[in-house]
Amino acid sequence: MGHRAPERRASLAGFAMVGVAAASWGTWSLFLRPTSLPATVTVPIIFLVIGLVTLPVALRAPRVAWDRTTLALVAANTAFDALNVLTFFAAIQRTTVAIAVLTHYLAPIFIALAAPRIDGVADRGARPAAVIALAGLVVVLEPWHAPADGALLGAALGVASAVCYAGNVFTVRRIAARIGATRALCYHALVGAAALAPPAAGRLGTLTPGDLGLLAAGAALLGAASGVMFTVGLLRIGSARAAVLTFLEPMVAVAVGAAIWHEPLHPIAALGGVLVLGAGLQVAREPR
Repeated sequence: MGHRAPERRASLAGFAMVGVAAASWGTWSLFLRPTSLPATVTVPIIFLVIGLVTLPVALRAPRVAWDRTTLALVAANTAFDALNVLTFFAAIQRTTVAIAVLTHYLAPIFIALAAPRIDGVADRGARPAAVIALAGLVVVLEPWHAPADGALLGAALGVASAVCYAGNVFTVRRIAARIGATRALCYHALVGAAALAPPAAGRLGTLTPGDLGLLAAGAALLGAASGVMFTVGLLRIGSARAAVLTFLEPMVAVAVGAAIWHEPLHPIAALGGVLVLGAGLQVAREPR
């Protein structure tokens, strides 16, 4: 019995870390929308801050062998995550938080559908869940009404972010196993910031100290701190239980959209959201 108490405490701490990190990601709109800046400007700044905040820890990590496979994985991690964040942040700026985050949370379905080919792991419920999620997405968008300004483009960007996020999940597992989670986060953030800097350079003059402060705070808290917290918690409780807890993010995001940004949430659209999240939750809970 004695040796189980520390294990239980570690497990509870892991649940808390993953839950807090996931819930914090639901508040991204609080840091992005007040700036009114496009994602092409905000993303490289956020990546740069994440890289700088995590760099001291990354530099103290044990040495690793930088072979071609490792370098290719870093490049893939950078590309997938940069496109994921660009499209997700752009969706938040162009449509309601609910539409942006619910379309983004099609990612677990895409992961389950791709897993048999990429990881050799089949999920019998993936295809039915994909059908249910698609039906829920149609209900969220309410095509029988005239679409709100930016709704269709925002939804398309959200779906694109889900695809990129799914690709990043398969990549980051492999790169973290080779060089460690913090180093992977740091290096891909710095490379991403450098790659995305040229398009943003022309708009840097429009940044106010308030904008920069908001973006830096979001990057340090939600990007770096929550990213490391999530990774540590993930190692303690495993990917299956962590995947379930990540559904705190859309719940918090929709609540923030309604409470802070006064976005309407129609009952039928809420039903569609339940279908999307329920399908993803079922996939996340399937034993691997």
